[in-house]
Amino acid sequence: MEALKPHIPANSSVLIIRPSEVTVDKLQQAKSSLDGLSVSFELMERLGSSDTLYNVVVVGLFGAEKDLDYEQIQKSMRSSGIIAIFNGDNSSVSLDLLINGFSDSQQISENLTIAKSPACAFGTSTAIKLAPKVWKLDADDDLEDLIDPDDLLTEEDKVAPNKKLYTCGPKSEKKKACKNCSCGYAEELAGAPPPEFKSACGSCYLGDAFRCASCPFLGQPAFKPGENVKLAL
Repeated sequence: MEALKPHIPANSSVLIIRPSEVTVDKLQQAKSSLDGLSVSFELMERLGSSDTLYNVVVVGLFGAEKDLDYEQIQKSMRSSGIIAIFNGDNSSVSLDLLINGFSDSQQISENLTIAKSPACAFGTSTAIKLAPKVWKLDADDDLEDLIDPDDLLTEEDKVAPNKKLYTCGPKSEKKKACKNCSCGYAEELAGAPPPEFKSACGSCYLGDAFRCASCPFLGQPAFKPGENVKLAL
């Protein structure tokens, strides 16, 4: 306890977690070692039964404490309080403290590690200030590297597509199916299911890289054999 005392601020309230079986002499000895401070004792399973908050919580003083309930310990602490763990597993206690919201973990001695509780009280909430939805340019911003989107378009891009190039399908000028329609548009207009297409090359389902120039599936994604491709437009 002497190693811990220099780290406890004056006039702090201290809670020592005690086991169910401990002699009165040991409790009295622990209290006298923190002379001048308000010291209380409590069982781990009874944490949270009181609304009292403490500046310092001491664990494992009377022997290694198993199955630490860090949530209940934190609920019993004031903001920026100190947790002191005696006889803990030095290989994992610092990581356990970090995972459970404690910070500034320090190994004071071979059998003592301390850390700080969060600067806000347990359960505290606050509103999040959202960033503005519109990005505005300041007068001092360098605009030389900005690209005019109109410069990305060529003259060919600005020309409307010639519907006369499409003799069949919804892009055609009259939106009619051609006489020998094989793409299924004639059946679509008639409200009938499309005919079963038989591939001449057997590679239609693999994608455009494997399709013929006149393949009705050009522009469509690859699919499994026998699967009907439906595009959500």
